[in-house]
Amino acid sequence: MHERSFVSNLIAQVLDEQRRRQLGRLHGIRLELGEFSGFEPQLVELAFEELAAHFWKGPVRLELSVVMLSAECLNCATLFRVESFRFVCPACSSSSVRITSGNETRLVSLDVEPIGIHEESMS
Repeated sequence: MHERSFVSNLIAQVLDEQRRRQLGRLHGIRLELGEFSGFEPQLVELAFEELAAHFWKGPVRLELSVVMLSAECLNCATLFRVESFRFVCPACSSSSVRITSGNETRLVSLDVEPIGIHEESMS
């Protein structure tokens, strides 16, 4: 399950950010996962539940948003949502397309307890 490895790397990134910026107690993590990222959202959530308890004392919630798979036709410039992984332009039937969203994994923000002058979240 590569979701477990992904979550391990995510946790390492968050811990590094907490140390580097001297952030307070972590309450939540906002993450975007593209439909075409290769990760199953439910498996990411399960792996996070299992691994997070080893790194943080209190509960840390994972707020996961799935980014829809979209593309642009390189023939007619139509932007469209890719349905059922069918990479064909609905306007001109061209298969010459470029993915515009849906293949990303992105740490959006951290919800942390403020300490002194630190902000509540980072982007």
